[in-house]
Amino acid sequence: MNERMNAFLCAHRPLCVVYETLRWLGHRALGLGTARTPVWYQFDNKQTPAKTVQERLPLNKNWYRISRPLYRHEHVYYDFDKALAVNPQVQGLALIFFMGIGDYLYATPMIAALKRKYPTLPFYAYVGAQFDRNNSPLVGKLLQSNPHIEKVFYFNGYRHPFIWKNYCYEDAFKNIPEGFLAVPVYYDYSIHVAHRVKSLFETFGLPVPSAVPTPQMYFPAQPAPVVAELFARAGRQAQGKKGIVFLQLDSRGSNYVYPHIRALAESLIDEGYFVMSVTKGGPVQNPAYLEIDIKKLSINETWHLLLLLKAQFPLYVIAVNSVFWAASAGLGLPNLGLQHWIDKKVHNLWYPNIEVVTDYIYPFLPREKQIFAPAESYTRHNQKIIDYKPEWIVKWFKKTFEK
Repeated sequence: MNERMNAFLCAHRPLCVVYETLRWLGHRALGLGTARTPVWYQFDNKQTPAKTVQERLPLNKNWYRISRPLYRHEHVYYDFDKALAVNPQVQGLALIFFMGIGDYLYATPMIAALKRKYPTLPFYAYVGAQFDRNNSPLVGKLLQSNPHIEKVFYFNGYRHPFIWKNYCYEDAFKNIPEGFLAVPVYYDYSIHVAHRVKSLFETFGLPVPSAVPTPQMYFPAQPAPVVAELFARAGRQAQGKKGIVFLQLDSRGSNYVYPHIRALAESLIDEGYFVMSVTKGGPVQNPAYLEIDIKKLSINETWHLLLLLKAQFPLYVIAVNSVFWAASAGLGLPNLGLQHWIDKKVHNLWYPNIEVVTDYIYPFLPREKQIFAPAESYTRHNQKIIDYKPEWIVKWFKKTFEK
């Protein structure tokens, strides 16, 4: 009965909102029952998933703490030193990922720091196998290239439509060995969090760095044949140009595609640049333009290509708030970041290499890193999202990077 009711509520968002609000009021205001947590753990024994997930953390609760300012915004913090003290027979960590590629990039410094602290523990990764607003199975390919991860598995999970941290991890436990401590990789994401990377360090009980570390990216010693081919082609076509401008103007998280990519690319070409793009819709058969077919190379190969080009050409990024905000920081590339909707938590995602074009001034971002967009510089895409006019983007690009 509970399973059927949960499935029905998850399929009907308004009812889900009402249900979760009443449940929080019952726990918080009326003291009815024991509050549940969205994460499941195990030490030595396989956990049999229950129809109703209970807060079931074995042996000792001193190794974690739960923050619940509001029930639907709860967050769990880990202390692995205490976990190992409770059970020194722990044989490894099973890190469960249900996230997008950009989210993974923000997690890479934490994974590296965690491995430095526990070098003898093997790290296994478990990745959600389906695409949705929060998750991309392509994270698994990146984890396979991460030297701190020994094995990668996939599981079928689903996200809660209202509480984004509540995922079903039942399928992941089928491949977690006995003796592994299973922990989801997630972060606190609110206006009061300084940065997503810092939240991850705090979540996993690591010293929080004063300066936000950039994403860790891992490439083979020799580029893949498709990378070498594109590198040679782009190198020939970019000869004699001011530099290369790389465009990423679509976002899976906000379901957005910039509608004027052809006009923007042609304007940048007229200014003397060679333009590359992973977003479709650019000029056809223009020798100063190269569209990257993401079906023919992996995202890591795309980043490797940019790293190789960076060594030979001035290379810039123009990107909406999506995966290439983090990727540009990891590659050390100047980025004209188009903030195409108002997100008061945007400071959680920002790096100093990003000059933010915005129609709203954010109090937690450095003012000198924000380029205010007047009303005449954009049109309304829908009630929430705006489209910057190509001529304004080029104007800001030149003013910012042609000093």
